[in-house]
Amino acid sequence: MAFSRAKTIKNRLPAKLAAGAIYGLMAMLVLLVMAQVAIASGFEFVQTTGRAVIMHKDAEQEARLVALEDALYTAALHGGAEIDGFSLITTNTAIDDHFVVRPASRILDYRIVNEVVEDEHYAVTIEAAVGDLPESKCQARSHSNVTIYAPVVKMAATAPAWSRQFADAMLRDVVLLLDRSPSLNVRNATRTRLDPGALARSDDSFDYTALTTGRVRVKQGDFAIIPEIHLDGQRQGNLVLSTRTMNVKVKLRLLSGTDYEPLLEHEMNDVIKIEQSSLIRSMDVLTNPTRPAVLAAMRAGLSDFINDFTLRLQCRPLRAEVEFAQNRLTVPLGIHHGVGVNSLAIAIGTDTPWQILRVSAADQMTATLTPLNNQRDQSSLAGATIEFMELR
Repeated sequence: MAFSRAKTIKNRLPAKLAAGAIYGLMAMLVLLVMAQVAIASGFEFVQTTGRAVIMHKDAEQEARLVALEDALYTAALHGGAEIDGFSLITTNTAIDDHFVVRPASRILDYRIVNEVVEDEHYAVTIEAAVGDLPESKCQARSHSNVTIYAPVVKMAATAPAWSRQFADAMLRDVVLLLDRSPSLNVRNATRTRLDPGALARSDDSFDYTALTTGRVRVKQGDFAIIPEIHLDGQRQGNLVLSTRTMNVKVKLRLLSGTDYEPLLEHEMNDVIKIEQSSLIRSMDVLTNPTRPAVLAAMRAGLSDFINDFTLRLQCRPLRAEVEFAQNRLTVPLGIHHGVGVNSLAIAIGTDTPWQILRVSAADQMTATLTPLNNQRDQSSLAGATIEFMELR
């Protein structure tokens, strides 16, 4: 939502003062630009009042719209202004100054706080979100809730048989490092294989497995992790000298809660020398790495690998579908997910680019939302996908 207004100033000065007037005007414009133009990421809430004269008794609605426009224009100017201008010197030594003041920012959303008729004026007070939405970046939420399911080990026929126990050792390290991460709340379900199809088909109220041992489900807003390790061997060289290596791929698959949609795959690849064969047997014995050395090489990059994964996980946006019931807007996310009272969320707008919502109440698993513009029909947001901008 953008506004522009033009203001023309005409000054008549003697010719001797013309040059000085031009320089003075240029200096004024520079100062205005330096004082008003604000190019900053993010947005702020401002409250402004617009006024308009009621020309006659039947023009009250027209005056209301003009006052609202004035309030919106004033609010937009809070984010800075762009000033364009020029001067004309006519033959009779008159100077015409022309400049246009346009808001440098936009109004993301607004609500009418108060409107009142004061004598012959209509006054409208609004609260507006002015600026730009922050660029998509890591929200650095304090924690994420994850469930680690049974890992997957894939070994090619070319991988040495003894490497299977090393794969199991690496998986134990992966789970341990994830569990120790301060930004993760980990639920260990490594004895349970994730089967989204079976979870979708079963009703826990009547399912035998769910009633006896329980099914491991991941709630909306939480994440599922499936660790994977792939091993395969390769031999290079000739009859005189050959080297055997092992390709090690460690992968963490991240899935969303409830529907288990794939979100990201984080991989680490390494090539490790495990054996050398030559015509000199004694040299081979001295140069070949020991089994503990091979295991140490396989584990070497795991710590950095897990740290990088947790950083990527922290940057995942928290989204949910809005539900409208009993005249309230709610989402199935709450304190458990880092959502608290006064947290802000956005949805695609209609008459404004975005609709901003604020959390008015929150418990462990749900939050109640209130649109910034409380004059909108809340039911129109039912089914909309929102994204939280502030998490705790």
